[in-house]
Amino acid sequence: MRALLLTLLLLAGGRVLAGDPPAPHDFTALLAEAGMTYELPAGYTPAPVEFNEVLPYQYRVLSKDGQVEIRYVVFPLARVEIDYDDPHSSAPEPDHLFTLLFPGILTEISGWGRYKSKEYPGDEALRLFGADWAAVAVLEVIPEYSRERRQALVVALHRNGRADAYQIFLGNDLKRLGEEAKRVQGALRFAN
Repeated sequence: MRALLLTLLLLAGGRVLAGDPPAPHDFTALLAEAGMTYELPAGYTPAPVEFNEVLPYQYRVLSKDGQVEIRYVVFPLARVEIDYDDPHSSAPEPDHLFTLLFPGILTEISGWGRYKSKEYPGDEALRLFGADWAAVAVLEVIPEYSRERRQALVVALHRNGRADAYQIFLGNDLKRLGEEAKRVQGALRFAN
């Protein structure tokens, strides 16, 4: 799974894995390619992207009090190339990778594979995010992913033919993360 994640991240962010994080204008271009929109949430400011070998990300914001961090990961499906070598089975379609990628990402950042997740009802995923599928998970992250903030709430989005995206809310108070996610999770969404 780690090899699949790294391959997808390399295709999605390219320079992120090489240690050269994209500038905010690159994130805007990435969103356009993915058919997504983003509006900086009230009470948050952009923060520098720092290389993270567990799960690279393309954009990051911090709450004004510094207690909540949101990392954004976007995979435009047009960039996904699947190198699949199994003569008995066909390669998965890019539109079906989210069923593998979401639990894989959660396992990577938790390190232990212990998390609780729940899918949004289809109509709610469409209304909130313009997505065909969305899910949320809560977990404790490993220190290699975040040394300062140990709790995470992850909102995953998928739209057929467009992209997969992840909003990773980090902090030390799960109740606060839930409140913030409910308030600002719609900042990243698929355009109509």
